[in-house]
Amino acid sequence: MRKAIYKVIITFVFLIYPAGSFAENVERILFSGSELLYPLPKGFCNVTQEPQGILLMEYLGKQKGPTVPDPQIIIGSCQQNTVDTGYPWGWIGLVKESNTFTQKALNKMMAKMLENEDFMGKLQESASKKGSEAFEELFDVEMTQDVNKSRIVWADEHSILVLSNVSGQVGGNALKEVHLSSTTVIENLYVYTFLYNLEGANPSGKQLSKILIDNAPKIKKLN
Repeated sequence: MRKAIYKVIITFVFLIYPAGSFAENVERILFSGSELLYPLPKGFCNVTQEPQGILLMEYLGKQKGPTVPDPQIIIGSCQQNTVDTGYPWGWIGLVKESNTFTQKALNKMMAKMLENEDFMGKLQESASKKGSEAFEELFDVEMTQDVNKSRIVWADEHSILVLSNVSGQVGGNALKEVHLSSTTVIENLYVYTFLYNLEGANPSGKQLSKILIDNAPKIKKLN
């Protein structure tokens, strides 16, 4: 049960093996003896091997633990903006477990966990501290985060989607972000897709939510 709960916690912690291309917009991921075909969310490209992706993969690697999935791919907008803020960006992480929940059971447990405000507060505080420490170690810049209440915006037989509004400071500059986390169960794999963008920027949290909701059935169809 403890391991099972860890898998649910992962989604909330990040509200923070390189893959080869199988076909256009679909990545083939080999992970712990399993193979997963992952369709990239609409409008996003694999940037794992680009400078941004390499730095972000290192940042995620510094936060390894029982509540953190193994990062596989870093994704960024396929559009080349005139002013490159680094947003939106995201990543795909995997966890393999011999006894996984069904999607329905996972959705139910996550909803129950979100209702426990005391637990969620402690969990988010711990995750924010770990993320800030990793950020400062890697970039030598101080970062603070304050996660507002997370909420489920979608849940069905394909996925569960959680949205959080995060405020904080990076190097003394105020920062407000939208964090989204989509979780899909594929046999003995938990597939996590995390997307981040600046609050008020395009695509909006609503638009990113639709992208993730639409992508989940494709993940199941391919696998």
